[in-house]
Amino acid sequence: MEQTGADGAAAAAEHDRGVDAAEAGRHGEAAEAFARAAALGDRDALLGLGNALLDLGRDAEAEAVFARAVEGGDPLAGLNLGIARERLEDWGGAERAYQVARGAGDPRALVFLADVWRWHGTDPGVSGGEDDARDLLRAAAAAGDPEASAVLGTWLFSEAAGGGSGPGGGADDAVAALPPGGELERLLRAGAVVDVDARGDLAWLLRLRGVRRGDGAAHAEALALLRAGAAEGDPTSAIRLALVLEEDLGDLDGAERALRALAEGGEARAWNNLGLLLERRGRVVEARRMLSRGVRAGDVLAAKNLRSFLVRHHPAQVAEGTAPL
Repeated sequence: MEQTGADGAAAAAEHDRGVDAAEAGRHGEAAEAFARAAALGDRDALLGLGNALLDLGRDAEAEAVFARAVEGGDPLAGLNLGIARERLEDWGGAERAYQVARGAGDPRALVFLADVWRWHGTDPGVSGGEDDARDLLRAAAAAGDPEASAVLGTWLFSEAAGGGSGPGGGADDAVAALPPGGELERLLRAGAVVDVDARGDLAWLLRLRGVRRGDGAAHAEALALLRAGAAEGDPTSAIRLALVLEEDLGDLDGAERALRALAEGGEARAWNNLGLLLERRGRVVEARRMLSRGVRAGDVLAAKNLRSFLVRHHPAQVAEGTAPL
C-alpha cells in the first residue's frame, strides 16, 4: 500500500503513539496504534505490532505479523520471527527465520541460530546440532564477534565447571587446572566486554586459579572484576564477591554487608548465603531466619540448607525469635 501525504502523516502519528505506549508498558494500546499505522501503509509498524503482541502473550498472532514483515523485506524482522517461533516451540521454523536474518546481515542471528542447534538439534526440521553450533560460534569468535565469544565461552565454562574432576576431585579443581591463556580464557576475555555472564565466569576462573595455584595477580584481577560487576548491579557477581570476601580474604563484615544489600534488594539467592555466613559467625537465631526467608522466596538451595541447619542445631537453640517456615 502506497502512502498518500495525509495517510503518511496519520501513519507516522499512530506509529509514534505505539512507540510511546510500548515504552510505558501499555502493550494493548501499543498494538492497536501499530495496527492502525500498518493499515495506513507504514511497513515499519509491523515490527512494533509484532513485539507488542509478544508482550501480550499472543505469540501466534505475533508470528504471523513478523512473517508479513519478512515477506515485505524488513531486514530486522527475521530475528523477531525466529523468537516468536521459539515461543511456539517451532524449532525448525525458528532455525529458518534465523537463517533469513543471518542472510539479511543481522549480526545477532548467528547466536540465536547456534542456540537452536545446541538445544534442539534432534528436533524435527532442525538441520544442525551441537557440534555445528560450536563450529559456528568458533568461526564467528575467530572473526572478532564478541557476542559469539561470550556465548561459547560461558558454554565451555559451564561444561568445565560441571563435568570435570581435577586434582582435588571437584569441579573447581577442573576449572583451576585449565591452562592460562587457553581457549576458554581467550573467549571469556573477548566476551566480557559485552556480556555480564562472560565477565563473571572469567572472574571465577581467575579466582580459582589464584586460590588453587597461588597466582596473586589472577586473584587481584578476579576481585576487581567482581567488584565492578557488583557495582553495576549484577547479582551473580555480588554473590561471588561476598564468597571471595568471606573465604579468601576473611572479611566477614564486608561479605555480610554485600549479602544484606543484595537480599534486601530482592535477590532471593542471597538469603541462603547470608544465613550460612551468619551461622559461621555463631548467630544461629538470625541464621535460621535468613534461611527461612530464602525458603519463602522459593530458593530450593535455601530449603536444602535449612534442613541441614536444623540437624546441626538443636531446636531449642534457634526457636526464639525465628520466623515460621
